[in-house]
Amino acid sequence: MIQAVTTPAHKQAFATAIQGAPYFRAVMGRDLALWADSPGAPVRLFTLPGAALTLNGSTAQLCGTPQDWEELLSFLQFAGIAHLIAEETPLLPAATGEPLFLYSMPPQNRLPLAQEHQGYMLNRSPSVLRLATQLFPQEPERQDCYYSETCTALAHGFARVLALQDAAGRPVSTVGAYAMANGEAYMAMGETLPELRGRGIGGWLIPYLANELAEEGWTVTFLCAAERCRFYERLGFVLQKQYVKYKL
Repeated sequence: MIQAVTTPAHKQAFATAIQGAPYFRAVMGRDLALWADSPGAPVRLFTLPGAALTLNGSTAQLCGTPQDWEELLSFLQFAGIAHLIAEETPLLPAATGEPLFLYSMPPQNRLPLAQEHQGYMLNRSPSVLRLATQLFPQEPERQDCYYSETCTALAHGFARVLALQDAAGRPVSTVGAYAMANGEAYMAMGETLPELRGRGIGGWLIPYLANELAEEGWTVTFLCAAERCRFYERLGFVLQKQYVKYKL
């Protein structure tokens, strides 16, 4: 039976299901801490035998192996879910899945750091609203979601966002640890302005934040599509695991 996380027992079952699971322990651990007690939260949390589940907009994330896939898929269809991020399973058609690759670096490790680019200043508290408009220029709904969720995570210590800005104060490159929970810091949104790509700006900022987090004792992770694998491997991240983003 799929149950919304509303009681201490549900929370414990959810926490147990994600324990030790790379990526999910960070992202879903953050969601458990931020949204479990918020009826109007953007992320909805559920437990089911053998797994934990979150719904955020049209995307679901599943950690574990459900006992009843038919029940789960019917539930996701009813909830209007278009994509499911989960471990690979023969119960879902492989043709509907896009592989996602999880890269990591262990605590106290250090990535090579290129020379810092002159003319740009590191901003440790960039405007989240400005980043939202730059990251999703044609998607107002995603801007709103990014803004509200990131501000909440920052306010409660579950995220850290950096940006390099030019002399005019314009962010030219950004990256963040958007889920910091259970000993893992999941990094995402590594973006540089299109006209400045290829100059190594993001290739400096990403290792800078990763090194900072690892030095503090975090396991650092990135989840990416196939076309980004070589970039993270060049930076020094190591492939740890593979998931699948299923189209339902």
